[in-house]
Amino acid sequence: MAEIALAGATSVLRQTVGVLSNLIVDEGSRLSRLREGILWIESEIGYIQSYLEDAEAKQGQNRKITRLVIDIRDLAYDVEDIMDTYFPRITSHRRKGSFSRLKSILGFTYTVHNFVVEVEGIRKRVENINRLRLTYGINECSSRDGRDAWNARRTFAHIDEPYVVGFDKHVKELVTKLHNGDSRFDVISIVGMPGLGKTTLARKFLKAVTTPVASDSDNPHFEFSAWVYVSQKPNIKKVLLDIARQMRLKILPQKDGKDLGSFKRIRKEDIEAKLEDIEAKSEDIETYLFTYLSQKRYVIVLDDIWNTETWDAFKNAIPTNSKNGSRIIVTSRHSFVGIHVGGRSSLHELQPLDQNTSKDLFFKMLISNATKTLDPPELENIGQQILKRCDGVPLAIVITVGLLLVRDRTEHAWKGVLESMGQDHDQCLEIFALSYKDLPTQLKPCFLYFGLFPEDHEIKVFELINLWTAEGFVKSSGTREVEDVGEDFLNHLIARNLIQVVRKRFDGRISTCRIHDMLHDLCIRVSEEINFFKKYGNVTTGNSATRVRRVTAHKSSFFEYISTNSQHVNLRTMLYFNGKNERVKISRDLRFLRVLRLEKIMYSHPNDIENFGHLTYLQLRSGHLIKLPSTIYETIETSYLAFFTIANCQQIDVSLPNLQSLHLEIIVGSDSPAVLMLNNLTSLRKLAIRTSMARLSKTFSTLNLSRCENLHKLSLGVYMDKLPDHDKLPPSLTKLTLKCTKLVESPLETLKKLPKLKILVLRELSYQGRQIICSGGPDNFPQFETLEIHDLQRLEELIAEEGSMPQLKKLSIVRCSRLTVIPDRFRNITTTTAG
Repeated sequence: MAEIALAGATSVLRQTVGVLSNLIVDEGSRLSRLREGILWIESEIGYIQSYLEDAEAKQGQNRKITRLVIDIRDLAYDVEDIMDTYFPRITSHRRKGSFSRLKSILGFTYTVHNFVVEVEGIRKRVENINRLRLTYGINECSSRDGRDAWNARRTFAHIDEPYVVGFDKHVKELVTKLHNGDSRFDVISIVGMPGLGKTTLARKFLKAVTTPVASDSDNPHFEFSAWVYVSQKPNIKKVLLDIARQMRLKILPQKDGKDLGSFKRIRKEDIEAKLEDIEAKSEDIETYLFTYLSQKRYVIVLDDIWNTETWDAFKNAIPTNSKNGSRIIVTSRHSFVGIHVGGRSSLHELQPLDQNTSKDLFFKMLISNATKTLDPPELENIGQQILKRCDGVPLAIVITVGLLLVRDRTEHAWKGVLESMGQDHDQCLEIFALSYKDLPTQLKPCFLYFGLFPEDHEIKVFELINLWTAEGFVKSSGTREVEDVGEDFLNHLIARNLIQVVRKRFDGRISTCRIHDMLHDLCIRVSEEINFFKKYGNVTTGNSATRVRRVTAHKSSFFEYISTNSQHVNLRTMLYFNGKNERVKISRDLRFLRVLRLEKIMYSHPNDIENFGHLTYLQLRSGHLIKLPSTIYETIETSYLAFFTIANCQQIDVSLPNLQSLHLEIIVGSDSPAVLMLNNLTSLRKLAIRTSMARLSKTFSTLNLSRCENLHKLSLGVYMDKLPDHDKLPPSLTKLTLKCTKLVESPLETLKKLPKLKILVLRELSYQGRQIICSGGPDNFPQFETLEIHDLQRLEELIAEEGSMPQLKKLSIVRCSRLTVIPDRFRNITTTTAG
């Protein structure tokens, strides 16, 4: 577990050594000794890492070894703190002019002296740790007990919907129950202990009753469906708004103010702006939904309800006396909740799998379709013993399979898994803990990071990988970009059945994911044991508080707590979710912050950010205009900010040399919008802009990004009179996504001149014409491979002249009901989705 802290210390040591190497040219011998000491510490930490795995494996045998592992972790944290304290002071000295440097020469000498003293202290601690290692007989590790060598690019044939064996029977029973019902409102309650597959069953059942089946005339037709995760402490208004988004609800305000029941279905593009209005009037959302649902035939899944009070909070928005055949599907670990919601007749209770079904699931996932047998056959007996430890719990079975899939198919390797599972009374918890311990070092912090998100949170993969990268967990490798390496890491966690896929993109890559709540609990428990992160409410005072590196919170009282407790000055990461546009203030003392994520807040003191010179990731979301003073940018400009997401920023008025990803949302008015200065961000690789303000259309039509030579991915969700000329767009652009741009001219005529464009995604209201035309000619889309068209309701024809789009490999058309004319040469590469 301490290896996570060592990895962080190694990263900051390398950064410090690199800068000191450059400074030595100017400062001479005063820094040479310091640099040599840091290089020695970096080397020794690498050596400690080589035997740390053996030390952690032996913790249970000797309390002194446990103490040693804790000392190693504390050493790593202290190294990180010392480097982060003195590094900025030395670099700031170099940037000063000659007069200022002469004036501060004594202060600089004093700083270097103290830095050297701290480094010498670390050196002595490292020597003591190495001496104790020899005393306790801890050895370097050269193997992983039959586990395959870590290969970030290895691929696995994982199952998108895990543990599906035996569920067909349950689905048929539920469908029969639904058919046997009458036109009255009804509830189906799927209940059972954690890990039995309640969510998976609900998902398969929902798919069965919402997918049209031509041969089944009795297949019920629902006008819409919605799926929401409720969890133990839900935000009821947020869940109701999620239902409204999924059913594309629009409220038409009446001039006389008397009628709240005027509704219509609309395209998705107008939903967000309207729901912002609804959200401001929380007392109305229940009335809006109730009136709308009274007129519709729907099926809604409320996944993971914990108590009866939660259902009672939903009742005012769901008409339970309607007679239109609507259905509510509830999943809960408690039978009394299901009885309260729909009566005893609504219950569908899941039990652990019997021996035969468990065996079918276990060996189905282990044995490939090619072999059909377990090779070598001697493994079947060991496999049966391993399976017995899983107690028929599907989640435990699939995670155990994940442990076996990364090992050699030998008796020795599988016996190692069996012995590691122990004889604990709660085998599931033992298996989950083993699944974490078994992870390669690089994946452990990535897995634990899921615990920082709220329970049942649907996590955007691009945000997750940006956070991993900002933390230093993921780095580019050779010619491979960091995003690709991050996706590999995520795919390994999915292959081990630790993470669930929620949504995929059109190209099959993962868009969003989530973690099972039992594994979420594991992440929190392990993280708090090793001070990887703390969840607000579980944060304690004392010496351990000073070691906390990351904090996650869901309540605004957290900010007051942090500002009044100086023990948390060493925080590196602060994630705040589910805000309510409350006014908050962040302590200026958190000078080591690297990752800051604030959601739905009224940030009353943005000047505080200028103290956070180590920031690499900054996300600010607010329903109010955020005015960041230029002094903040002066601080950020000299730091390592790479990922920046901000809603309602008034302006970005300087160059941020390391900024790689910018997500900009403009929801309220601004006289000096940030988009005017984007051409200064020359290191930018990803840019996304979203706004519903039509008056900015001319601003975006004249957008100039020609100097953004590293910008590969651009997403525009803005109203534009027309696309900027091709020479004003990034020359290295490979992917462009347009949404709500309301273009009247075919975008392909401008975009065909971009030499590196490979993917174009046209989403709802991006284009309002009847025809998309791409003329032929030389140098026409030379690398263009994928065209995706979504929800263009006016589009009737796609016309591509001979010679145009010569490299096109995939054409995806989704919900474009009027589009009937497609070039014959594209038909064999076209996929069409009606709904």
